[in-house]
Amino acid sequence: MSIRFKIIIGFFTFVWLVVAIRVYIVSIINYNYYDKYARDNVTKVEVLMPIRGEILDRNNEPLAINEIGFSIALAPRLKLDVVKEQIELITTHLPFLDSQKILRIYKNANSSYNHSPIMVANFLTYRQISHAFSYFKFSPYIFIAPSSKRFYPNFSSASHVIGYISRASQKDIIDNPLSQHTKVIGKTGIEAQYNEFLQGKASYRKTQINSLYKEIKVIEEGSLPRQNNLNLTIDLRLQELLDSEFSNKEGAGIVMSVENGEILAAGSYPEYNLNDFVGGISVPKWKELLEDPHLPLVNKITSGQYPPGSVVKMAMGLAFLEHADVNENTIVETPCFIEVGGRKYRDWKCGHNSADMFKAIRSSVDVYFYKLSLKTGINNIANILFDMGFGEKTGIDLPNESKGVVPTPEWKLKIKGDNWVGGDLINISIGQGYFLVTPIQVARYTALIASGKLVSPHFAKNFNDTQKKYPNQDVLSDHEKSKLWVLRKGMYEVCNSPDGGTAYWRTRGAKVAIACKTGTAQVTGIPQDIKVRLKESEMDYFERSHAWITAFVPYEKPKYAITIIIEHGGGGGNGGPILVNLVNKLYELGYLK
Repeated sequence: MSIRFKIIIGFFTFVWLVVAIRVYIVSIINYNYYDKYARDNVTKVEVLMPIRGEILDRNNEPLAINEIGFSIALAPRLKLDVVKEQIELITTHLPFLDSQKILRIYKNANSSYNHSPIMVANFLTYRQISHAFSYFKFSPYIFIAPSSKRFYPNFSSASHVIGYISRASQKDIIDNPLSQHTKVIGKTGIEAQYNEFLQGKASYRKTQINSLYKEIKVIEEGSLPRQNNLNLTIDLRLQELLDSEFSNKEGAGIVMSVENGEILAAGSYPEYNLNDFVGGISVPKWKELLEDPHLPLVNKITSGQYPPGSVVKMAMGLAFLEHADVNENTIVETPCFIEVGGRKYRDWKCGHNSADMFKAIRSSVDVYFYKLSLKTGINNIANILFDMGFGEKTGIDLPNESKGVVPTPEWKLKIKGDNWVGGDLINISIGQGYFLVTPIQVARYTALIASGKLVSPHFAKNFNDTQKKYPNQDVLSDHEKSKLWVLRKGMYEVCNSPDGGTAYWRTRGAKVAIACKTGTAQVTGIPQDIKVRLKESEMDYFERSHAWITAFVPYEKPKYAITIIIEHGGGGGNGGPILVNLVNKLYELGYLK
C-alpha cells in the first residue's frame, strides 16, 4: 500500500471520527440544550399584568378608573412592503389613525432580536374598532388584544393628591421592570406613591405558536388575581365643595382628622385636568402649565413653602409659657412699636396698649410676641417649633414633600452667610422673616393643639379592605400638655369674641363652635419711612399678603383640623367664609354632631 493511499485513508478516517464525535455531542451530550432551543422557537411566554387598580374615595366613589378597549399590534420582522400593506389595511378601516406614525412606531421597535408583536395603537374603544374586527381577523400579521386606559372621572378634582400615570420611560423601566409590560407608570401623587401596589403582581402565559406568530394552543397559564384597588380617606362630597370654594383663588386647603390623621379633603389650586397626561400631554398644553405664574403643577399642600404669619403664634405662646417666666394671665405692655437695633418693629394695629396671652392670640397683638420672644430666646423657640412638627417632613403619603425652614443662628450662618440679629427673632415670633412652612405642617400643628398628639397625615385608607396603621407621636412635655387649653381658648376667642377676635365677623353662621387663628403673611417688606400702609386691595396682586386661617372643630371635643391659605388673599380673615362652609358641610355629612 502506497504512502499516498495511507494518507488519504487516514484523512477520511479522521474526518469521519470528528463527525461522529460531533454527532455524539449534539445528540447525546447537548440534547437538553437544543431541545429547549427548539421548543423556544415554537413557544411564546407572555408576562401578564392585571388591569391597574382603581382609586376610590372613602365611600367607594371613583377617583381613578380604567376604560376597557383594544390594542393593535403587528408581527415583528416583516418586510417593508408587507408592513406598508398591513398599515394600509388598518388605516383603510380606521382612517383616524396616522399611517406615517404607525410606520415610525414599527420601525423604531422592530429588530432581529424582537420576537414579540409590536403595538402600533395602544387604545381603541369598542365602538371605534368593532366594524373592523372581521377584516383584521383574516390577516396573519395583525393582532387585536384587550387593552385599558386610565380615566379620571372628576377631571381636575384633587389632581395633586391623586396624581396621574403616563408612558413609562426607559429610566422608569430600569427602576420598575414590570412597567415594561404595563407600558405606564405613576408619575405624581397617589399614582406614584402607591404605584407598585396599583400595578399589581405579574403572572405568565405560555402558548405554542406557528411561524406567523399565531397561537396554536395554550400550554400553561398562571392565575391573575385582581387585588389592587385602593380606597383613600377623601370624601368626594367634601372635596367638591373645597374645589368650588377655590374656583377663582390660588392656594391650598386641608380638612384632616385630629385623632388619626385621615385627610377628608385636600386641594392645591389652581388644579389641572389629569386626563391630559394619560398617554402623553401635548406640547402646547405642557407649555401652558409650565408658564402659568400661579404654578398649577406645584403641589402646594406639601411643597408650597410660605411664611406662616400669625397662625404660628400659639406655638410661640407655648414657648413663652415654658421658658419666659410668664403665665397666661401675665399682663404685658404693648405700645404701637418697639425699637431693636435701630429699627422700629410695629404692631399691625396701634392701640392694643396691653395684653395677656388670651388677648394676644385673640387680637394677634404683635408687640406681645416681639417682647416675649426676646425674653425666651431663639433656641428655646426653635426647639418648640421642631417639637410641633415644623422644619421637618410630616411623612404624608405623597412624593416630594418639603421640610420648610425653622431659622436658627446656625442655619443663617450656613445658608445666608450672615450672623444672627435681634430682628431675626422678632420676625420669627410673628411668622415672618426666613420662617417657612407648608400647609400640611400647619394642619398637623393645629391637630396637635387640639388633641395633644402629633398625627401622621395620610390619604391611603384601605388596601383591599386591609387598613394600614398610622401611629401618633407624643411630643409634648406634661407641662406643655397642661397649657394647651390656653392656646385652645385663645383660638376660640379669635372666632367667637366680638371684642377684637380677628375672625369674628368672617366666621358667623357656623353650625358648631369653631376655634381658629388667622394669619396675614407678608410677601413684601414695608420700608421704615412708610407711615400709612397701602390697603391690600390697592397693591399689585403678587405683592399682596397671603391669607391664612387654621382651625379645629368642635371646640369642646375636637375632631377635625381645617387649614386654608389663599395666596395673595390679603387679610387672614378672608378665609373665614370658606372655613364656615367646610364646617357646615362636615355637619351636614354627619362628621360633626
